[in-house]
Amino acid sequence: MCRTRVREPCVMGSDRMQGAVKGFVVSLDDGCLTGGRRSRRRLGVGVLCLVGSLALLFAGCPSSEPDTVIMIDSTPESGATLFIAGGIEKTTPAMIAGLPPGPVDILLKRENYRDAEDTIQVVAGGPPQSFVIEMEPLVGYLTVTSSPPGADVYLNGEEHIGQTPLKKYPVPIGEYTYDVRLADYYPYSSEALEVVVDRQYGTNTTIRLKPQEATLLVTSKPTGAGIWINGALQAEKTPHEFTLLPARYIVDVHTDGHIMTGERVELLPNGSHRLALEMKAGDVPVGMVLIPAGPFIMGSKRAPDEQPESVQTLPDFYIDKYEVTNAEFKDVYSKHEFPDGWENYPVTNVSWTQAVDFAGKVGKRLPTEAEWEKAARGSEGFEFPWGNNFDPTLCNVLLSGTDGPAERGDYIEGLSPYGCVDMAGNVYEWTQDWYQAYEGNMVVTRDYGQVFRVLRGGSFRSERFDVRSSRRHYDRLSAAHKDYGFRCALDGER
Repeated sequence: MCRTRVREPCVMGSDRMQGAVKGFVVSLDDGCLTGGRRSRRRLGVGVLCLVGSLALLFAGCPSSEPDTVIMIDSTPESGATLFIAGGIEKTTPAMIAGLPPGPVDILLKRENYRDAEDTIQVVAGGPPQSFVIEMEPLVGYLTVTSSPPGADVYLNGEEHIGQTPLKKYPVPIGEYTYDVRLADYYPYSSEALEVVVDRQYGTNTTIRLKPQEATLLVTSKPTGAGIWINGALQAEKTPHEFTLLPARYIVDVHTDGHIMTGERVELLPNGSHRLALEMKAGDVPVGMVLIPAGPFIMGSKRAPDEQPESVQTLPDFYIDKYEVTNAEFKDVYSKHEFPDGWENYPVTNVSWTQAVDFAGKVGKRLPTEAEWEKAARGSEGFEFPWGNNFDPTLCNVLLSGTDGPAERGDYIEGLSPYGCVDMAGNVYEWTQDWYQAYEGNMVVTRDYGQVFRVLRGGSFRSERFDVRSSRRHYDRLSAAHKDYGFRCALDGER
């Protein structure tokens, strides 16, 4: 009788089934394959025995559950470290098989991001499941303010993140630069910025964009005239094209035998302007305006020392169009010092004695109170140089918040009727006269007499009441303050 050992695993492939079947032996006679009656009978019994035994084994073999396969990734970037309870640690994107169905807790960690925790639901069977878990970047906050506003802001020169004013824009931690760009202005590029988590940047900074230069072509009739821009004589003659920063300007031209004439212009960033000026024949000193002879209203009822209001008549005279500047003062007094760039600002800290001395050295004098008031308010007796209504945009006063004098021409819209500039605010201006009562004024005060000299016009420290054209201020001859300056006058008969 032959014996053959047959080993068969569970047909389902289960390890437990294979273990149960392992070692099962069916013995057959050696003649089981030769075919006699006895052999066939033994074979049939053996087969039945085998089938019955296998049926018993299959009945005890458990069925397999379907496998689970999931894919987990992180956003906005992959490469996060993934932790799952039970000791699983992988890097996103990660494929994980064999997790039990049901809720699974996930923890993600990545440099420069806050830890992310989530719970996913794993389902058995079916196609692989995909999960994307969002991570919050660690950020700092960028604020960008520009003058003028409305400029585009770019991160690292490429990513457009908004327009100014840009407030608390979240920027992932790391090193960056940012650019600020506005049409007709030069672009601004920041230094390298190391952004740290939860820190704010730029909150107290306003980027002042530099405008692209404008062009101004000045022509005159007759030609070949000298050119003054905001009262400063230029080296060039007409016609000439200037390249200037965008701003408002007063442009004057003058040639011998003619009266200086000028006009106000406003130059825009990257713009161009042509100014054609025609001079009338006449003889007016350069830099001065003619105040024609005739009556005007002097004084007012607003303050005791301005009374009585009366009509006065003066002969014609000339007065400086502008307050005397640092550059002009230094031409006479070489030791005069002032900050760089302040050449065209009014000279200050000047006493009455110094003002008189300067005027004499340049062949002029200080204006009288009456001359100064007529030049400021015109023949119609305006309360302010431009009219009867106060306008803080037309003069440099306390409300302007400058805390200092303005450059010549900054308030060119506040011209007097005769074309004088800065006769309200900016700096007080010395006059010739002693502080005394007007004729007909019955008010008695110990300040009247030959002790104090009169200043007019108010200053950048003054309220609106003190920049009225009739307002009187007074001080000692030796007094010199931060807001004391002057302009000169000249008799009309030359």
